[in-house]
Amino acid sequence: MTRRSETSISARIKGQLDRLDGQMARYGRFGSTAALTAMAVCAGVPLHFLIRTLEGLPVQPVAMINLAAEITIIAAPIIFYARDVIHQLKTSRITMDEMSRRLEISAEQAEHANRAKSAFLANMSHELRTPLNAIMGFSEVMKDEHLGPVHNARYLAYAGDIHASGRYLLGIINDILDLSKIEAGKMSLESAEEFPLCEALEGSFAICAGLGEKFGVRLDGRMPPQDVRLVAVERMIRQIMINLIGNAIKFTPAGGSVIVSGDATEDGGYAVSVQDSGIGMTVAEIAKALTPFGQIENKMTATHNGTGLGLPLAKAMLELHGGTLEIHSKPGRGTRVVLNFPADRIFCGRRTVAA
Repeated sequence: MTRRSETSISARIKGQLDRLDGQMARYGRFGSTAALTAMAVCAGVPLHFLIRTLEGLPVQPVAMINLAAEITIIAAPIIFYARDVIHQLKTSRITMDEMSRRLEISAEQAEHANRAKSAFLANMSHELRTPLNAIMGFSEVMKDEHLGPVHNARYLAYAGDIHASGRYLLGIINDILDLSKIEAGKMSLESAEEFPLCEALEGSFAICAGLGEKFGVRLDGRMPPQDVRLVAVERMIRQIMINLIGNAIKFTPAGGSVIVSGDATEDGGYAVSVQDSGIGMTVAEIAKALTPFGQIENKMTATHNGTGLGLPLAKAMLELHGGTLEIHSKPGRGTRVVLNFPADRIFCGRRTVAA
């Protein structure tokens, strides 16, 4: 007998067994329905007899038979239908359990892939930054003519372009690596220390002043008092503020303004806000702007470079410090970004326990 014949016979036997199993299941449902119906009749008829007897009314055999028939006619379809519903519910529950299990597996696989991606990018720090630092260093030597004059003006301009492009690329790589380190759980706050919050804000403000002048946007700083101190990684706080102020300037038309201010919150924390008079965003655009590499298409994006990492990185760094980031914006009415620092990282002339 050939393997094909054996397979055909096995398939036929399996089909017959499946049909037999279905028939037995069907008979089982009918049998159980009949049993439950009989139980209903056995309960209903004696109860009717007892009630008639207690009321002193005559009990007629024909009435008892009719009652049994009525109970059977009413109860049988209801019981049969109920059993089908219960069976369907059980089947649906099994299907849902299987779908939940598969969804859980898929979520674990996606999370594992995301962690692997973040870990890979975080570990690429040295490999990416080292050649870029060499490019920037040598191009700076050439553009500044440290080793002697460059007699060809075009070569000198090329060296300046190489240096500027290297700095821009290094900034992008640093943002990607910082975000990946945070996602991979490799960004720590071990270097956190106390410092006046106003100093970090003023430093970031000064760095962005040139950008404001370039695009004709007025900057106004209402800094916190000197005694308001923050426990954090100062480099991260400066980077957060530079990203937010830079974004506000880029998306504010010439003649507009950007205001940086701070105020204590009721729970003992501190809120720093960056308010602009720019083009604003819709709710959907805010959600997109908070997504890594999510860039909003509008009339301002054509004139500005960017990777869409500024807001996501600022949010991730702030949350690493236990803070929260809020965005309030409406199209044509500007945007207000609020950084909420928790109370255990803020103190005014008193000691804090934050680490």
